[in-house]
Amino acid sequence: MGASLGRWCAGALVAWTLLARPAAAQSLGGPCDTPGQLGWAGFLLTCGESGTYRYALHDDVPPAPEGGYTERPEWYPRLSEVLRALDPPACPASGRVTFTHPVVRLEDLLPIIPQGAMVGDHVTPIDHGYIGITPLAKPRASRTDADYIPVYAPADAEVLEISLLGSPRSIRIVMAHGCEVYSIHMVLNRLSGALAHLQDDLLARGRLDPHIRLLAGTEFAEGRDNPPDFSVHDGAQWLSGLVSPFSYTTAESWKPYTVDPWPYFSPDLAAAYEAKMQRLEAPRWGRIDYDIAGTAAGNWFLAGTVGYSGRLEQDFRSNERLSGGVVPGKATYAWSHLAIARHSVQPSRWIFSIGWWADARGDPRQLLLEVRSGQPQPSELTTASGVVVYRLWTWTNATSVASDAPQPIGYDIMPTRIQGLVAIQVNADETLGVEVMPGAEDPATFRGFTPAKRLYRR
Repeated sequence: MGASLGRWCAGALVAWTLLARPAAAQSLGGPCDTPGQLGWAGFLLTCGESGTYRYALHDDVPPAPEGGYTERPEWYPRLSEVLRALDPPACPASGRVTFTHPVVRLEDLLPIIPQGAMVGDHVTPIDHGYIGITPLAKPRASRTDADYIPVYAPADAEVLEISLLGSPRSIRIVMAHGCEVYSIHMVLNRLSGALAHLQDDLLARGRLDPHIRLLAGTEFAEGRDNPPDFSVHDGAQWLSGLVSPFSYTTAESWKPYTVDPWPYFSPDLAAAYEAKMQRLEAPRWGRIDYDIAGTAAGNWFLAGTVGYSGRLEQDFRSNERLSGGVVPGKATYAWSHLAIARHSVQPSRWIFSIGWWADARGDPRQLLLEVRSGQPQPSELTTASGVVVYRLWTWTNATSVASDAPQPIGYDIMPTRIQGLVAIQVNADETLGVEVMPGAEDPATFRGFTPAKRLYRR
């Protein structure tokens, strides 16, 4: 892609101008000053020719520099605009937040699942890890109240949000720690300690925005029946392996700011937590940004849809107010997602993760992609490779775990049964041609793309 600084609009060159955001609140249909000016209101907005804001589309942002972005583009919202703190702890003079308390006590830890897993409608690599806790090793029916494990604030924090993730026993909590560093804790089973008094209110309302302060080491929730999700996001960092960050302005817009949490902990805690990671290869916490421009590797979204939202472009052109989550007529928001990325624990293996396998409403599948002798790895599959047909397999973990406990550190995976084929072609226009063939087994039976071929874009 080129590095053009503007675009042609109504016969004149219009500069990209989120560089100078107006101070006034921005909203869909609200007034704006300059056509092409970009704004943020939960979704990316652009100033239309009528002088009002409309939803932005891919072509409303500058083309990415060759190889993608190595730092936040000026038009992308700052993390502080996505996760809004009112009174965060002061940023230390060092300019760096240090987590001085474990999120879960070391004696309560089981193996930790790294970020980057792909499972169910988490079609693209997951931007959080899962902290294994000791109650998961017990049969669910035998667990009691005495088995609940406390969860603690890793540093001084402002609690921004407490919400339910579709279940009274699946709670999400977002914290600001100062220096534009945030932590997100999810699938917690109940509030406790400093937040226990909010439990009934949360169950009644579904979401709270308390903006209250906690000190490092303060208990705020408990887990027993799920491994708590954990992630850290830093507004001063940027994932360079997401070639088209625009796709994340429609959902999970904190994703490009995702970081490895262990360097934020004091050295003794970081070492203790890293020792529990399932993944043995660096980075032990895993990664989520596998995009390599010009290749098949990384995250893709069905052409005609708008990024992570899963919604059709026509929805964004209608200028009706949109919300995240459910996509009308689809079984999952991820129906339009595709990821060709490395396995989170065994990165020598490639996973083909797709939201639409056989049902256009969405039926996510994660399959092991077999790279046969002479075939390019997805990270080497370019326009010069032409069409390549891979076999896709289910797989099993080499170690069986009877309980809910996570797989052991360093576990391996093995193919079990072939599920179909996929033909992939990297196109010169930076789209990806994909045709899945459920049930097919012999690549030699592929005679060329049919009308079932789909196009994906970053």
